[in-house]
Amino acid sequence: MMRALTVRQPYADAIVHGTKRCENRSRSVSAMHLGTTILIHAAKAPHNSKVTAADLELAHAPDVRGAIIGTAVLDSCHQADPAGCCAP
Repeated sequence: MMRALTVRQPYADAIVHGTKRCENRSRSVSAMHLGTTILIHAAKAPHNSKVTAADLELAHAPDVRGAIIGTAVLDSCHQADPAGCCAP
């Protein structure tokens, strides 16, 4: 069974196109999933940061939502500290 990670646009496009290599999450990932290929699912809702694809130099990205748009390899994971700070 292949796992999927839901990411809001335009960050889902940035992951698929390789310009975003780190995705910060509040929960850690089970070690058994590290090194595996995961599906990247573009959420229906946009990210609340109001960042656009053009801001991320992805003006050519189609902005697909509510669908699987690509794959990525999950190669590592770190747990955010209690204050919610995650650094690239």
